Amino acid sequence: MEFYYGTSWVWPIQYLPKVMLSASVPFIRGRKSKFEISRPWMMDSGIGQLWKEGNGRLSVEEYANVIIQHNPPVAWSYDYPCEPSIRKKFGYTSLQAQDMTNRNTELLRDKYGLKNVHNVIQGWELSEYLENIDKIRESGLMTEKLAIGSICRRGETYKILKIIREVYRNVPGWVKLHGFGIKTTLLKTEAKYYLASADSQSWSLEAYYSRLINYKLDKNTIDDKLPYLLNYVNKIERLIIEPNTYKLDQYGILGDV
Repeated sequence: MEFYYGTSWVWPIQYLPKVMLSASVPFIRGRKSKFEISRPWMMDSGIGQLWKEGNGRLSVEEYANVIIQHNPPVAWSYDYPCEPSIRKKFGYTSLQAQDMTNRNTELLRDKYGLKNVHNVIQGWELSEYLENIDKIRESGLMTEKLAIGSICRRGETYKILKIIREVYRNVPGWVKLHGFGIKTTLLKTEAKYYLASADSQSWSLEAYYSRLINYKLDKNTIDDKLPYLLNYVNKIERLIIEPNTYKLDQYGILGDV
């Protein structure tokens, strides 16, 4: 399993084995020249902007131009998350999110010719993910890599693992699955055997909350953040090679191996 580390800044990249960059971060979005990076990396459409006040997300056309300019090895489709709070905020259903995501995948790959764009399977309930697999297959949009969306903000590890496992069982064997915003607890389960790759930027949250708890909000320099980054990378790289600690039993309950 490969792990890609998210960052909103340039300075951490030199310390990261693999990198996930959002098209919405300023050093990508506002850059005039191609961003050069010497390690494996991926790009997403800046879906995190939807949780912020207003909506600073790029349009699908702007995202296409960013992909053309920077030419990432892998770019994920312009997808629509299915978290209930986001669906309520923007007024769409899970079914509509799936259809909009699939249309954008087709647009980016066919109209713009961006074959480095890979689809994202969206849903909230397990049945929705499985129905979306059928739609993706029938529309010819089953790409070599397929990301599983709307799992990063769930609290129940066993539910996330069940979704990942069932998606894995229902896609063709040649499809390599990617998990968005994977929690470290999932890396202690069989999920890491179902996923070919995953990403997270939670190291920056750990650094922030540590400063908050210890009343050190003024400690916000690179030297202050670097230890959290290095500790996180070491922890993740260790977890992805260690045997899993937890698994789902026949009843879908998470327990010790």
